[in-house]
Amino acid sequence: MHPLDIAEAAKHAVNDQQNGADWFTTGEFAHHELSMVELRLRDLLPENAPQRIVRGRRRIEMLVRNPTLLETTAVFPPSQAGYSPDADQVLRRVRDHTHLGDQGGSLHGARASIGDPKTTPFAILGLPGERTPKRITRYLDHHLLADRRIDVVVVDLTRQSREELGEHWEKRLGTLLEALDAISGRRPAILAVCEDPFTLKAATRALRAHNARLRPRRQNPEEVGICLTSRGFLGPSPSLPTQLPEVRFHADIKDASLAVLRDDLLALSSKLKEFGNVDEMRAAGKALSFVRRVASLPLGLSEALRTADTLFDADDDVDSAVRSMFREGMALADLAAVADTGVDGGRARPIIARIQQLVSMWQDETPVSAKLVDLLARDDWNCAKTLISVPDRNISEVLMGSDRALHWKCAIGDHFDLGAAMDRTYFDRVIVIGPSPMALRTLLISESTPTDVVLLGDAAGAGLLAGELWPLMRLPGFSAVAERATGLLAALKRGGLDEKIDHREAEFKIAPAAGSRDIDLSREGGDYTGERVILHTSGHRIVYRPTSDVLVFSSSEARLFEKLPAHEIEPGDHVLVLDEETRNRIRAALATSHTSLAQLALYHNQIAVLREQTPGATGMDKARQIVQNMREIDPSVPDSEVHNVHRWLTADLAAPSNDGARQPRAARDATRFNLFMQANGISSLVAKTYWDLAIVPTRSYRVQEGFQFNQRVVQFILDPESAQGGSPTDAGLRKLWLSLHESVDEVERVEIAKGNGAHG
Repeated sequence: MHPLDIAEAAKHAVNDQQNGADWFTTGEFAHHELSMVELRLRDLLPENAPQRIVRGRRRIEMLVRNPTLLETTAVFPPSQAGYSPDADQVLRRVRDHTHLGDQGGSLHGARASIGDPKTTPFAILGLPGERTPKRITRYLDHHLLADRRIDVVVVDLTRQSREELGEHWEKRLGTLLEALDAISGRRPAILAVCEDPFTLKAATRALRAHNARLRPRRQNPEEVGICLTSRGFLGPSPSLPTQLPEVRFHADIKDASLAVLRDDLLALSSKLKEFGNVDEMRAAGKALSFVRRVASLPLGLSEALRTADTLFDADDDVDSAVRSMFREGMALADLAAVADTGVDGGRARPIIARIQQLVSMWQDETPVSAKLVDLLARDDWNCAKTLISVPDRNISEVLMGSDRALHWKCAIGDHFDLGAAMDRTYFDRVIVIGPSPMALRTLLISESTPTDVVLLGDAAGAGLLAGELWPLMRLPGFSAVAERATGLLAALKRGGLDEKIDHREAEFKIAPAAGSRDIDLSREGGDYTGERVILHTSGHRIVYRPTSDVLVFSSSEARLFEKLPAHEIEPGDHVLVLDEETRNRIRAALATSHTSLAQLALYHNQIAVLREQTPGATGMDKARQIVQNMREIDPSVPDSEVHNVHRWLTADLAAPSNDGARQPRAARDATRFNLFMQANGISSLVAKTYWDLAIVPTRSYRVQEGFQFNQRVVQFILDPESAQGGSPTDAGLRKLWLSLHESVDEVERVEIAKGNGAHG
C-alpha cells in the first residue's frame, strides 16, 4: 500500500471528525487513534524519513517504502485464549522507520487501542482449518463476537492456502460450513477466493452440496470473476474494452497417445496420495512436467541438449538446472526411486519405460517441432511479421541459439513477454508453442492480438487449457473476452483436444529452473581466487571482490543508489540484490539498448567478413580451417571444437528475439573467444572491445562473467542515459529503473574470504 494514500485518507477522517460528519461516531471504537497513527505513514516518504550518518554519508533507515495490508489492518490469529490484544502488530515492520519511535511520538495509547480486538475499528479474526465443527465453534462463540457480528467469512483457497490446509481441503471447507450453520441468528456471508478454475469448480460443488442438505434450502452460490493481469489479488485490474477485435484461432494438439500417459501418471499420483506418500506423488508430477516440456519443444531433443550444453556450460546451479530440463535421467530419477521402494505397486517402471521410448523417438523432431517446420515452410510465414512464443525464457534462448534458428526470419519470445511483444510490434500471426494459461490470458485480453493465432501443444497438458476457458465464457466479469474464449475452445476441440479435465492435473505445474541463493559477482573469464567480500542478506549470499562497486540504497533526492567498494559495506546497509529476476530485467534492458545493439551489429559484420575471407567450400570446411589456425596457437584445441567454430562463424545469421535483441553466438568464455579472434588475425584490443561491449551485455548473466556484469549494472543504475547511448525515452525502461528499490535487502553479516593471491 502506498503510505501517502493511507495518510491522506487518515487526514480526511480526522477532518470529518472535527467537522462533525454523520459517519464518524466515536463510541467505543478507536477511529481517531487509528487515523493519528496512519498520519505518521508520511514519514515513509524519502524526504521525510529518519536518517543516520555512516562514514560521513547520509543513509536512509528504511528497507521498504510501502507498508503491507497486514501492517495496516488489525489481525488476530486464533489461540487457546481465543483472540488476544497485540499492540505490537500495528505497523510492525515499518514503525521504526517513522517518527513513531521518537521520544514523545510513539502514541502508545493509540497503538494499544488499535491492537485490542475490543476497540479496534476494523479487525480480521483468524479461523483455523479444523477437522470437526466443534473446534471451530469455540472461536465463533467468543465473547468479542457477542456485540460485534461477523460481516463476512473469507475462505482463502489460493494455492498456498490449500497447501497449508492439506490435500483434503474440500473436507475442511465442509467442516467450516457446518460450524457456521450453528451460529445463532443469521449466518454471515461466505466469500471463497479462488485463483484458478479447478479450485472454483471444487469450491462451488462443495457449497452447492452443503446448501442442498439444509432446510429451508439455500440458494446456490453466486460466482463472480475479475480479471487481474498480475499475480495476487492486489494487482491492477485492466479496463477491458466492451468489444475486442476478432481473432481466428487455430489449434493442433499433437500425439493423442500422450493423453493415456497423462492419465496413467495421474492415476499413480492419486494412488500414492491415498496412502499418504506425498513426496512420491510429487515424483509423478515431475515426470508429467518433463513429458509436457519436451513434447512441446520447438526443436528436436538432441539439438536442444546440444545447444543448452553450449549456452549453459557453467558449473553453477542456474546453468545445471537449465541443462537438466532436457535430460530424462534427471527428470525421472525420483520416479525411479519410487519404483525401487515398491510403494507404487509396480506401476512406475512401465511408465518410465514408455517415457524413455518417447524420448528416443523425439531426438530429431518432437511432435510440436515437426508441425512448426511445416508451418514455416508456408508462403510468407517465415518472416518478421510472424512471432513464435515458447513457454519460458530458457527455452527461448536455446531456440535462438540453435542451428535451425539461423534459417528463421521470424521473431522469437516467451509467454511471459507475449503481451509486451505484441504491443511493441504489429504481427500478422502468432504461433504459441506449448500454450500455457499465462499465454491464453494474454491472447484473450490484449487488443494487440493478431488476427491469426496458432496454438501448437501436446495432448498431455491440453485438458488444462479447456479448464481455463469455461469460467471466461459464462461469468459476467469476463464478458469482454467471452467471444474470444468461445472461439479458442472451439479451435482446441477441432485441433484434437482431450476434453477430459481432471482437477488432479491442475496441481502439476511445469517447474522452472530453480534460482540459487548464491550470487557470485567476483569472477571474470573463469575462477577468481583472490580475496572476496561475502555479503549475507535474509535471502542471499553475494560474493564480490573487495574493490567491486556495490549499490547502496541512498536518501539522496537525485539518486536512489550510491556506489561503495565492497570492503566498506557494513551490517545494516541496504544494498541492491542482483537476484535472478532482477538480473534478467536489467540484462534485457542492457541487451536492447542502442549502444549494445550497435556494438553487436559491428561484431556481426566483422564475422560476416571473416566467413567470406576464410577458405573452404562449405561452412564446416571453413570451420576446420579456423580450428587448424587455433591449434597452431594452442595445440590442446580438440577436434570437437569445429562444431562450436561453425556456430561462431554464423553469428550474423542469428534469429532476432521479439524485442530486437540477438544471440551473440560467440564463445562462452573470454579465453576461447580471444583464441578464435587471434586465429582470425583480430588484434587483442579489438577482441576485448567486442567482448566487453557486444558479447557480454547482450547475453544472459553467466557466473563466469559476474564481475563485469556487476560493473555494467552499476553504470546503468547510476547513469542510465549513458548506458543506453542516449536519453532513456522508453517508459518501460524508466519504470524498471525506478522499481529497483523493491530488490533492496539489508546486509545482516559481512564475511571476508582470503584468497591465494593468484589475482593480486
